[in-house]
Amino acid sequence: MTTHKLDQSSNPLKKKSVKSTGTKKCGCPFSLKGVNCGPGDAWQLEVVCGVHNHPAALNMEGHSYAGRLIVEENLLVVDMSKSLARPKDILYTLKRRDRLNVTTMKTIYNARQKSRVIEKAGMSEMQVLLQKLFAHEYVEWHRSYGTANIISDLFYAHPTSIKLLHAFPHILIMDCTYKTNRFRYPLLEIVGVTSTHLTFSIAFVYLSAEKEDYIWALARLRSVTDDNSIPSVIVTDRELALMNALQKVFPSVRHLLCTWHINFTF
Repeated sequence: MTTHKLDQSSNPLKKKSVKSTGTKKCGCPFSLKGVNCGPGDAWQLEVVCGVHNHPAALNMEGHSYAGRLIVEENLLVVDMSKSLARPKDILYTLKRRDRLNVTTMKTIYNARQKSRVIEKAGMSEMQVLLQKLFAHEYVEWHRSYGTANIISDLFYAHPTSIKLLHAFPHILIMDCTYKTNRFRYPLLEIVGVTSTHLTFSIAFVYLSAEKEDYIWALARLRSVTDDNSIPSVIVTDRELALMNALQKVFPSVRHLLCTWHINFTF
């Protein structure tokens, strides 16, 4: 036996909140009761209360049941999210495919979050990342500490990027950004330059303490090069710890300062 009520049926929850919030619940007494009449799809429907205390809705947008995603739409949301599509673009695509679609942005966000939870399967963000790197055959090194094996530093590079490095090793650009992730770890990006002056990403390195870890990061970079792919020039900003690490790991490489960073700083 099932009982169906409107989404306005219950009374609004009474709780203190500093946010400016609203509710569509108004204590509507309308209620239906359905009883399954045995095997098959036969149901007996009883109107418990057929009275509403509010006018009929002009449209169904905002009603959770009407705005739910069907299986095909949910798969589309997941696929577009994996392709880094923005939620508003996903919603636009759904409404363009179905003119009667009344899904809201909140439903899209909820579907994306549910997909991420299912994909993680109880794993942490770092475990998911390591699994992805392994699945796509990335070159990866990491360091950890403590009995819980908490990762402190992570180096990863795509195999195609390594091949490009061997083909165009002459100029490398290194830049360390700060506060660009939820863990506030510095991110060192290593970029190469082709013979046609196009740039390509070589590797990314998350560092817990840049002063001590630059040497480790550059040593990992050195390990994926050979004698024929040693860079001739490395361009950086005026990061003293990185400059000192370059002298130790790539002592014969010419070091240049990036003029953009100099002009930006001064």
